[in-house]
Amino acid sequence: MKRFSFWLIVTLFCGSTVVQAQPEEGTFSITPKLGFLSASLTNMPDLPISETDGIKRTLFPGFLIGAECEYQVTDMFSVSAGLNYTRQGSKWQNYNRPDLGYELKDLQTALGYVNLPIMANVYLFKGFAIRAGVQLGYMTNANTQYKIIYKTWGVTKDDEVDENIISDCNRLDVTIPLGISYDLTDNITIGASYQLGLTRINKEEDPDGDLRNRGILLTLGYRYSIDY
Repeated sequence: MKRFSFWLIVTLFCGSTVVQAQPEEGTFSITPKLGFLSASLTNMPDLPISETDGIKRTLFPGFLIGAECEYQVTDMFSVSAGLNYTRQGSKWQNYNRPDLGYELKDLQTALGYVNLPIMANVYLFKGFAIRAGVQLGYMTNANTQYKIIYKTWGVTKDDEVDENIISDCNRLDVTIPLGISYDLTDNITIGASYQLGLTRINKEEDPDGDLRNRGILLTLGYRYSIDY
């Protein structure tokens, strides 16, 4: 069964690459996109609980939803601009202390941004492009969230905390996206990029270092060609 599934995936991939194409010179297209963002914040520390114990950081599972407009200047070069919303931030592992009767879960700093990416795309061969540009972002929300579960004498009690911290943050963000894209068909395109945040998120300087956005973004889009 595993071998059959493997060859099915290979067949579908090879079949899609046969019909892949890129927009022709002088054409314009719009591509709605969905994406998964594995995000983090630079210099965000582990959380100490005691001198010998603490909560380790992990990657934040974020997402992207939006659309991109692309103009094919030549067969090898295009420019694009988009508008999207991303949820990103930083996350910590769950922490359980049964000896003390409590557990911490879903501890995270969640940030929401409306972004305007402007990209240059160079097609190295048909359907495959390297991409670089600049992205301007505006923070719409910033929250510290966690759930604490108390377990005492056979009784369980949940408390959820959701603290708005946007007043402590710089709302404008500048990011450098660096990545690749590949057109599986005339319409379906996939992409991967590294998101390098340049702007300090925390308003006040931190002796441990400034917080900046980082992330790896995977996207899936469906291109609509526009006649004009």
